[in-house]
Amino acid sequence: MRRKARLIVLVLVAAGLSVLFQAGQTVEAAAEPAASTAPRFDLVTLAGEAYSKESLKGRPALLVFWAPWCPVCRKELPILARFYEQEKSASLQVVAVGFSDMRGNVEAYVKSHPETFVFPTAYEEENWTAQAFKVTATPTFILLDSQGNIQLVHRGGGIDQNPKYREFLAGLKR
Repeated sequence: MRRKARLIVLVLVAAGLSVLFQAGQTVEAAAEPAASTAPRFDLVTLAGEAYSKESLKGRPALLVFWAPWCPVCRKELPILARFYEQEKSASLQVVAVGFSDMRGNVEAYVKSHPETFVFPTAYEEENWTAQAFKVTATPTFILLDSQGNIQLVHRGGGIDQNPKYREFLAGLKR
């Protein structure tokens, strides 16, 4: 009985550490090899605009998977909004994808933070796009080049400090 209790405690501690790691730490993980082709996806923003892999081709894009309940998302999205406002002339498209929550919660959060949601923001009820990109944590940032190839998958906070992301952005300004 004691062995079983210790095993249960170890499993719970490991699960708790995993949740803390995903929620609060900066994690760079390239689940796909560099320059792998992005899966097909179709998103509709809360404003009714359609975005797909095909419509984004020709310009690099950053897909941001987030949820209103995610404390790291609440910290990272305003940073991304400031970047987006400053770099509108840059050719990087940004599309936020609210998922892993109810539509009403996503819409309410977006409406209550207009200074943050200055970029197109979609809601995905069935999480098809998140599943296609193998998103398992919030936030997850997926950087696509102009050909629709995945250049970077960044899970957690600190995308603006990621060397690969910064290098990619510097290449856009040349």
